[in-house]
Amino acid sequence: MNVQLVSSLVEVISKLSPEEQVLFQEKLSRKHLSFNNRKTLTSQERLLLWQEWMDMAPKSYANLSDEAMSREHIYHN
Repeated sequence: MNVQLVSSLVEVISKLSPEEQVLFQEKLSRKHLSFNNRKTLTSQERLLLWQEWMDMAPKSYANLSDEAMSREHIYHN
């Protein structure tokens, strides 16, 4: 057991605002349930998990130009 890690987590969580603590508890509860139940999720539950995962994804990304995506450009460089 990593006592130091757990202590650090407790310290971080204790510094969260009340709203953040509620959000943390909700997310932890969902994770706990999904790991322990191993039941088949409903489509609504899967959608919620997908949306949560998408919310955590980076918001910025590099776009490639149409030229960079062209077949000729891919094979000639």
